Amino acid sequence: MGAMLEGVTVLELGQVIAGTFGGTILADMGAEVIKIEPHRGDTARNPQIAPLRGESAIHLFMNRGKKSVVLDLKSERGLELFYRLVETADVVVDNFRPGVMGRLGIDHETLKARNPGIVTATVTGFGETGPLRDKAAFDLVIQAYSGHMDYTGEPDGPPARVGTPLADLAGGIYACISILGALVGRELHGGGRHADVSMLDSLVSLLAYDGLDYLNSGRVASRQGTAHSHMVPWQAFATRDGHVVVVARDEKFWRNLCEAIDRPDLIDDPRCCDNAARVANRGFVVGELASVFATMTIAELSDLLDRCDIPGAPVNDMAAVFADEHVRARGMVRTYHHPTLGEVRHQPSPLKLSGWDLPDRHAPLLGEHTASVLRERLGLSGDEIAALAADGAIGLPSSVGEVQRPSDWA
Repeated sequence: MGAMLEGVTVLELGQVIAGTFGGTILADMGAEVIKIEPHRGDTARNPQIAPLRGESAIHLFMNRGKKSVVLDLKSERGLELFYRLVETADVVVDNFRPGVMGRLGIDHETLKARNPGIVTATVTGFGETGPLRDKAAFDLVIQAYSGHMDYTGEPDGPPARVGTPLADLAGGIYACISILGALVGRELHGGGRHADVSMLDSLVSLLAYDGLDYLNSGRVASRQGTAHSHMVPWQAFATRDGHVVVVARDEKFWRNLCEAIDRPDLIDDPRCCDNAARVANRGFVVGELASVFATMTIAELSDLLDRCDIPGAPVNDMAAVFADEHVRARGMVRTYHHPTLGEVRHQPSPLKLSGWDLPDRHAPLLGEHTASVLRERLGLSGDEIAALAADGAIGLPSSVGEVQRPSDWA
């Protein structure tokens, strides 16, 4: 059985994370994802940010399995090459600010005239409509504006960001979902679609039930640290050598926990006989549990929870995660070979689909596939490619490699 998206071609004008992560997922599922980059390259290549042996870890993670073609879209010849590639493609993705695609002459309506079935997706911070459409946006801006930071962090501490770039990643994931939906819709109903993907919309949606609760009750979710507004116990507890989360919300698990720590008296105590009582008496319940857990080690408490069928886990650091036997058994540490860096270990896509083995392909060098893509897709000869490179309409590895020096990103 072949790849699910074998035969699907994506032209990616995306940069950094929000405009590239969706393409990474599509590439993992077998789509041919061709990064269309300027001579300077995707800004994710900046080796001063997340530096790793002269490259950026952002680029190495977000662009695995893709091809890199350097085109100058501001030149007449470069733009015409892009139009010809669009005629052979299924999807075009970008994360320029609203209006940029139109100014470049590559907006959805223009591309649709060249390819009626083309699917386009634009990922922006605030969306292509609304009063803030032109506002500059980075992940932190969206985490703050969306309300997520307001209820992330310790109760008596300042707002905190989610450690991962949640807004960027959510924008990429929703772009991928939009593209897949548009491709299925094209097969069922015909015609291409345009997806307006907003990072802010994505995170407002991910306020989930707390958002719905506020809209219908006026209750505002407050910072709880690792605890949960609606469930007790559901948080991290300190042990002698670190922290372990304990999640015994359901009565089955609560009874198991009380018996495991030799406190059967708590099972029927009116202050903690059910979840509603435990939430109302959070201080008492947490205090009783914390005094027991503080005498144990991470290993002792983790073993107790597992033996007694109580949901919980140690609070792992990166070293523990990637050394973990289960994580390894699930294939979540893999290796690809990079042309200049050699072996690069990475965490692959979590997608596990029968009949398809995820490929281990490197993030491309800048312009690595310019010649091969133009030759194979457009039928250009070696002389034509050389002339285009000399004219600056395209970039080949030999002509663009210099722009990857760290000093160029200063």
